[in-house]
Parts: sequence; C-alpha cells; structure tokens
Amino acid sequence: MKDNKGQALVEFIIVLPIFLLLIISVIDFGNIIYKKYSLENDIDVITDMYNEGDYEKINSYVNDKNIEINYIDGDEILTINLTKDVKVISPLLNIVLGKNYEITIDRSIYRNE
Repeated sequence: MKDNKGQALVEFIIVLPIFLLLIISVIDFGNIIYKKYSLENDIDVITDMYNEGDYEKINSYVNDKNIEINYIDGDEILTINLTKDVKVISPLLNIVLGKNYEITIDRSIYRNE
C-alpha cells in the first residue's frame, strides 16, 4: 500500500486559502448587515429626537457615530436620510463592493412645526 499522507497535505494546502477567503467574506458580509441594522436603530433615535425638538442633540449624536445626515423637505413630510461608510476588508467582497460600502437609510415623518 502507498502512503497518501503527502497527497492529503497538498490538497489541504490548495483548499485552505480558498476556505479562508470564504470565511473572511462571510464575516465581512455579516459586519455589513450588522452596521445596517445599527443604522436603522440610529434613525429611530434621531426621529424621536426630531419629534422632541432636540436638534443640537441630533447633531452631536450624528457626529459621535460618524453618520452623514441629510434632510429632504416636502410640504408636510420631512425625509431623513442617513448614510454611513463600512470598510470592506475581504479581498473577494472588495472586488464586488469596493473598499468602502455605503449604507443608506431613509425615514419619512411629518414635519415638526
């Protein structure tokens, strides 16, 4: 019988980098989903602050979290747009999504007058 230990080692060395790239991509994709969920929670907090009239608090909250905020005025409805960049570290997702992936969340509320 032949000794196949060398063959298994070569196969392992060939498969290991591919497996590691897939694992890192899954972790990176999970990070993007987590950041989007976190941004949706942030927009809930910001709309509550807006309804209370705490505009200075909104600005400090946005600056602390490194979030870009935009307001789109309508007649009776105000649309709040939050944008955050997520750094992509996986080489596979880096090719598809780019180095920085931009997450955007919108919320429309009645204007506070």
